[in-house]
Formats: sequence, C-alpha cells, structure tokens
Amino acid sequence: MVAIIRGFQLALLGAYRSLQNPQLFKTQYYRQAGLAIALSVLLQVVLWSPIVILRLLAAFVGLFTSLERIADLASFLKGLQFNVLNISVFVVSASRFFTKDLDYLFLASLEFIDSVYILKHPDRTSQQYHANLVALSTNEKYTGFSLNLLQAKYSSSGEFAVFIQRHIRNGLSNLAVYLLCKIPVVGSVVLGFISFLSLNSKIGTIRALAIFGTLQLLPKYYAVKFLTTYWGSRSMVHDLLLPYFSRVRFTKLEKDQWIKSREGLLFGFGLCYFILIKRLPWVGLLIFGFAESAVAYLITKVSDPPPNQVSLLVHWNASQLVWNKEKELDILLGLYVSKDEGFVPIPGSYIFT
Repeated sequence: MVAIIRGFQLALLGAYRSLQNPQLFKTQYYRQAGLAIALSVLLQVVLWSPIVILRLLAAFVGLFTSLERIADLASFLKGLQFNVLNISVFVVSASRFFTKDLDYLFLASLEFIDSVYILKHPDRTSQQYHANLVALSTNEKYTGFSLNLLQAKYSSSGEFAVFIQRHIRNGLSNLAVYLLCKIPVVGSVVLGFISFLSLNSKIGTIRALAIFGTLQLLPKYYAVKFLTTYWGSRSMVHDLLLPYFSRVRFTKLEKDQWIKSREGLLFGFGLCYFILIKRLPWVGLLIFGFAESAVAYLITKVSDPPPNQVSLLVHWNASQLVWNKEKELDILLGLYVSKDEGFVPIPGSYIFT
C-alpha cells in the first residue's frame, strides 16, 4: 500500500521536475502543447457526437410521445465508451505510434535530469541515462532498402500489435465485468472474487480479502469502477514505459519480471494519470505528455543507468529484473526527495517523506 502511495507521489513530483526543464519552454514545445489541446478537444467532439445526437433525438421525439429507449441508449453508450471501454484513454495512448513527439519528450526530460545530476557530480559522467539510451536507440534513420529497415519496421509494427492486443483484452475484461454486474446476487460475489484474484499477488492475501469484503458491502457499480480503473492504470504504465523498454530490449519475460518487482509503485504512478485523463479528457493528450515526462524521472528512481552498447545489455538486463533494495527503500521511506540535489524543492515537499 505504501508503494502505491509513493507511486502516486512520484507521478506528481515527476511532472513538477519536468516543468523545471527550460527546454520545455521553447517554441516547439508550446506548439506541441497547443496541438495536443486542440487534438484532445477534437477527439472529445468525435466521441461525444453520437451521444449528443441520440439525446437530441430523444428530446425531439419526446415532444410527441414518451420514448425512453433512445435516452437509455444514449446513457448506455456513454457508460460503455467512457467507463467500460475507456475509448478516450485508448486513443490518447495510441497517439504515440503516430508521432515521435512523446519519445522526444521522454528523452528531453532524461537529458535534463542527467544535466542536473552531472552538475552536482561532474566526476560521474558515465552514470547517464539519456546519452546511453540514445546510443541504444532503435530509431535510426535508414536510407534505401535494407534488412535493418525491415527489422525496424517490423519492431515498430510488433509493438503496435502488442498494444492493440493488450487494450482489446482489457476492453473485453471490462465488458465482461460490466455484464456480470447485471446478474443479481451472484454478480457481486463474482466481481469481488475477480478483484481478489487480481490483487492477491500484488498487495497480499489479507489486503486483497479486505477489498473483497468491502466490495461486497458496496453497490456493484463501485466494483466495476474499481476493476476497470485498476486494469486501465496498469495498461497505461505499460504504454508510458514503451520508450524505455524499446531501447533496453527486454524480452517479454524480462519485461514482466521488471514490472512485477515494482508493481505497487508503477500502479500508483499509472493510477494518477489514468484518473486525470478520465476526469479531464479535453486536455488528455497534454496530460499524457506530462506523464511521459514524469516517467523519465521515475526511471531514474527505479533502475540503474543502462550501458551504452547493445552487447552489454544481456548482463545489465539480468541485474535489473529485481528491484535494487537500496533504491526500493529510498522510495518507500521517502528518502528519494532529499537526494534530488540541484532541483528546485517542491512546495510542501515534507509530505513526500
């Protein structure tokens, strides 16, 4: 539970740290921020259009006769889009595959964090995240037709395919949970059991049982909300970590192990931005950009600087699968804030300790 809270705090602190980066206040980033807001508004207009049309149709037909089915259909469509399938969150996350802006934002934030660290420790120039990750980058520009070009294209399409599969799986799970909540009596127990199975290995049996018992006392709506938020937050973390994972070249098994050893912290981090995007969808793309910047800060707290050569990744990857105990204790005890030398302190930073 402490790890989840720390993850939530790291999400906010990471965004604050990224705002201290003077590079973000250049013209190109202002333009990108404005474009993100405009696209977010356009996305919401598209998503809300069928709902508004159905409601207007229901209001018009209601002038002549009592017709509740259209209004009910509009309410159902709204719940399906924004609470079950989370279409707006999916589209915001998918945007990274159509532009490199988020990737550049991640690297720009890492570069700033490295520069602050090296300013205080000029003798440790080898301990850099940005320079080493750039050296490992898979985004080289290829000219003409070559095997490397085909491999790069296949890798990118493979990542997109995994992204689609994960979100389809989450959408089907959310839909199944939504349908289960309609079953009287049994539905509540089944939803609680699904919650227990999802959380047992993450937060322990006792806490998972406590959540199971709590959900039995609440209306089934809250169980649906809890599960869809939980799965959505975890999926968002996977999406945000993509620029990092694509460079360190973890296998699927290694990636799963890396995430599992930091599960609570990553869930808290993802939960913060998942809630923000759900509550403020009209600026969803802008919030996702802040989240990507904050992930750069998160990476420096939960992993070691990578090597700058692909040939050295095999041994380094193996060393990262289990979370370093010193870094873990720094996070859980709140000591990481006091070790952020060179950064402007966040107002009220005592709450992080």
